[in-house]
Amino acid sequence: MKLLIALLFPVFLSCSMVAEDKRPDEFPVVSCNNLEVRNFNLKISDAMKNGEKWVYHPLLVIQEYRKVADTRFVSILLNNDSVENPLNSTITLVEEGYLDDSVRGQWFRFYLERESSESVWKIREVRQAYLCGRMASPKEFSKERCP
Repeated sequence: MKLLIALLFPVFLSCSMVAEDKRPDEFPVVSCNNLEVRNFNLKISDAMKNGEKWVYHPLLVIQEYRKVADTRFVSILLNNDSVENPLNSTITLVEEGYLDDSVRGQWFRFYLERESSESVWKIREVRQAYLCGRMASPKEFSKERCP
């Protein structure tokens, strides 16, 4: 019996303790909240006047809006309207693996725009949804706060 336990114990340890069939960025987003962006766009204007360079790159703009969490899974998808000198950019950020019993992760979609290739990026819209972590929670992102 001890030999059987000794043989099976390493097999048990090698199994993942999180049994998921999909990555969190593959879960559907069924509803989302729109977040306030006006005050942040004022911050962008002030940063431009002060000569700060982060206002000219969409990924740095969203990182300034919201610091990416230190989590188990982070996915960032950047979609520009053109290869050279884009005027519109959509960035989807998915985080999963918070140390929280109720919230497992969050989904954000940032819509950015600028007037010309030399202009600063402004955020037109930010959408947010939650992925709940309770065992009975559906595997979908929703605007509803997790219980």
